[in-house]
Amino acid sequence: MTPDTLLGTITGAGDDVEATFERVYDTDAADLWAAVTEPDRLARWFAPVEGALHAGGRFTIHFDDDAVPDCRVTSCEAPNSFAWEWPHATHTSLVTVVVEPVAEGARLHLTHTRLAASSAAGYAAGWDVYLRRLVELLAGREVPNTWAEDWSSAHGGYATQLG
Repeated sequence: MTPDTLLGTITGAGDDVEATFERVYDTDAADLWAAVTEPDRLARWFAPVEGALHAGGRFTIHFDDDAVPDCRVTSCEAPNSFAWEWPHATHTSLVTVVVEPVAEGARLHLTHTRLAASSAAGYAAGWDVYLRRLVELLAGREVPNTWAEDWSSAHGGYATQLG
């Protein structure tokens, strides 16, 4: 993917890189909120999630590569926003999600902060692919099984963005 087809932007340096995504989906805010907070729906576009998705709760994400981060919800103001800490080997990053109604449907604003520069392009590419898969889920279409190819394509663009 070229930088003009990427869904997000990454900025920062060192261990303080931020990936930001904003996208309007053709659905209402309640449906989008459910898609980003209900484990059965998360499993269809993101990854299987188990645990408590409320303020102070803990949950694990079960990725296909056997990574299973134990995350902690730092805030949740349903049905508008939530944030969670995502532990890494050397630090903890923070993911913040905001859902809001707009005339065209519902807007999702996702920010992943406190990323290390060495891995930020990879996380940005992952979110890019996941948010594209969310379009398919919300449209009632089959989510394509092209994650690895799509991630590789997006990764180069985010690495270029980061410099």
